[in-house]
Amino acid sequence: MDRFHAALTEGKVEAALKLLSEDVLIYESGRAERSKAEYASHHLKADAEFAGATQRKLVKRASWVGTDTAWVTSETETAGTFKGRALSLTGTETMILRRAAGAWKIVHIHWSSATKR
Repeated sequence: MDRFHAALTEGKVEAALKLLSEDVLIYESGRAERSKAEYASHHLKADAEFAGATQRKLVKRASWVGTDTAWVTSETETAGTFKGRALSLTGTETMILRRAAGAWKIVHIHWSSATKR
């Protein structure tokens, strides 16, 4: 998950895609993308541009790891300027990962953010 965010921030979209399951389900802004291919063709590049233009700070994290499944929840603060707009956001993220063939893949992401108060 940290490698996924680092790849986005560095604009390495192919590296980010390698960490996603083919059937990843991504919830963001009230919408759903139901596969790696769908995410790659829609929001991936915009997410990478946003990550590269802003600074994300981890505030709190919790996780659980089982034999072949793990979940991680994160609370973040993001600041910066994107498309000419100054931003100060709080965010929440849930990721579920599954181990298959010895490798962990992200199978679900749920992102939510709001203007920081």
